Amino acid sequence: MENEKKPIRKRDFMFQMAAILFLPVCVLYFEFLFSILLHYPVTPYNIGYSMATAGLLFGLSFILRNQKVQFVMQGVLIIGLTLVFLSQFLYYRIFQVLYAIESIQGAGKAATFSDILFGRMKDNAVEIFFFLLPIVLFFVFQRVLIRKIQFSFLLPLVGFCVFVLFFTGTTLFVLQDKAAVVSPRYMYRSELIPDKSMRTFGLLTTMRLDFRYNIMNIRFKDTRTFNAGDIKVIESKVNSAASESETTVQQTETLPVETTPVETTPVETLPEVTPFEPNIMDINFDRTDGNETQLEMNGYFSQREPTLQNEYTGLFKGKNLILLTAEGFSRYAIDPVLTPTLYKLSTEGFVFNNFYTPIWGVSTSDGEFVATTGLIPKAGKKWSYTEVADNYMPFAFGNQFKALGYVTKAYHDHTYTYYNRDRSYPNMGYDYKGVGNGLDVAVTWPESDVEMMQLSVPEYVNTPPFHVYYMTVSGHLEYNFSGNFIAKKNEALVKDLPYSDHVKAYLACQIELDRALENLLQQLSDSGQLENTVIALSPDHYPYGLEPEEYSELAGHDLEKTFERYKGEFILWSGDMKAPVVVDKYCSSLDIAPTLANLFGLAYDSRLYMGTDILSTRSPVVVFQDRSFITDKIMYNANNNTVQKLTDEDITNEYIESCIAYVTDEFSNSAKIISDDYYRYLFQKPDA
Repeated sequence: MENEKKPIRKRDFMFQMAAILFLPVCVLYFEFLFSILLHYPVTPYNIGYSMATAGLLFGLSFILRNQKVQFVMQGVLIIGLTLVFLSQFLYYRIFQVLYAIESIQGAGKAATFSDILFGRMKDNAVEIFFFLLPIVLFFVFQRVLIRKIQFSFLLPLVGFCVFVLFFTGTTLFVLQDKAAVVSPRYMYRSELIPDKSMRTFGLLTTMRLDFRYNIMNIRFKDTRTFNAGDIKVIESKVNSAASESETTVQQTETLPVETTPVETTPVETLPEVTPFEPNIMDINFDRTDGNETQLEMNGYFSQREPTLQNEYTGLFKGKNLILLTAEGFSRYAIDPVLTPTLYKLSTEGFVFNNFYTPIWGVSTSDGEFVATTGLIPKAGKKWSYTEVADNYMPFAFGNQFKALGYVTKAYHDHTYTYYNRDRSYPNMGYDYKGVGNGLDVAVTWPESDVEMMQLSVPEYVNTPPFHVYYMTVSGHLEYNFSGNFIAKKNEALVKDLPYSDHVKAYLACQIELDRALENLLQQLSDSGQLENTVIALSPDHYPYGLEPEEYSELAGHDLEKTFERYKGEFILWSGDMKAPVVVDKYCSSLDIAPTLANLFGLAYDSRLYMGTDILSTRSPVVVFQDRSFITDKIMYNANNNTVQKLTDEDITNEYIESCIAYVTDEFSNSAKIISDDYYRYLFQKPDA
């Protein structure tokens, strides 16, 4: 009889262990599944903090003796974990970034694009099944197995001991890890870098740090120590035009845009006026009537070297400016036949061969924020544009041009309140219309940029001077011919192209942008304002609605993911330009605002922009969210701590360290400008 009872006892023991370990295993399962699906590494820190979380939740679920309560608590925890991981997964699949806790409202608004959400769910049905699997197992098996557990006060005690052991041990190792430029210690104590934090700590710890930094506002000052000698330097291996020519501004002959590519052959030497004055304002940085943060910022900005005025200063003074942020636009959508207006504008004006559009935490909104303010968005905040909606923004173009007597208007051909544009755009100095407050385009998904131009341009074109800002929408994902109205509208124009369907649909959407610009140019011409108008256009982000292999298909080659994926297009064109001007400098959307401010001869202080006037004597630094960056000499990859040389010059440790310090200070002080309403303090303006 004893021999017959042993298998039963062994089976009961196995059932009990399965029931006891179910929740901890689920925590580890979710973290590992999330990392694997999004191609993040599973690091020792991720494992350590996951074990700590598993122990804590285990202890909480068994803290009460009642089995029904235990079952309910475990069910709530499993469902909660599923919702967190699944929502972050779907959000990432749509926007290629994690959502911050403060932007949960934004995640909800993103979900109002039901076709996009359901499209992503359909495309990731297998992945969603694996995220939902723990809930299925819980209600099928755990509801039975949990009854097998014989309650003991040791159960919650063991869970809490596991939590303390792994949390304390992992944290001690993290605090000792000062390796790399952005070390685990620095991220854990001082600054949230979502993507890099996810790669290092996992999702739950990243969200915990987000809560601590941006909800509780708890962070610690940390001395960032690193040894530049630990950074691996890779010899020059560059594919871009700048690797084969000097990073200078050159003027070229007018070339027939139908057949001849733009070349970089200088035809004349521009006269130099020396000395050029610095682009600064009379600002008292020696004030002592601020808090500690403001005084530190005064010291920082007073020591920054300003850019100098140059031969392009005031070139466009007095002209009209039409500034556009083009949804999902890519340089690979420019074609002399398919998108002739984009081709014309991109080849007859300033030609920026090495322009980048990094992606930020809130994709579209942060993308336009960077281009229009010259500031770096603050990581972890809901939306930086919303964050500054009540700030004093003296360098916003709407405010700048309005002060000069311009008509200043902004338009967006989608819901006018989305991303709180109804608050931010007026604060930037614009009379704003979108769908729902005066821009009566047909409500489709997405809406038509052509219709927006047809309706909006007559409102200002006959009252120069004017400055107008457009945020387009026709280029928005999803890229298909079933749920995308614009793609379907232009399907016949792309059906014979040698691409897959999603790429064809993407190009069909960009054709709408091209036709909108064609309509804009025609109306400007009809009103006699074409030669007196400057058009500046850049993307909000690369078309992440295409899968990486699809975007590579569009580009015609495999795109490198750290840098090349973000290589974009900045169109800067004036109706009276006689010859294209080719710029081989590395530059980015962060540099648009100071470049335009200099070209229009606006009053601004170059020290207060994070970007750089591209046409100045200084070379900009292209910065990315994960703290990778490009200078005129190196590409620094923060993910693998390597430097790729762009020149044959020797790269010293001192140079690398100075670049890293420069980038770090830019991120830090830009965030403070946003959160501390620094411009209001600096220019002594009363509170709004």
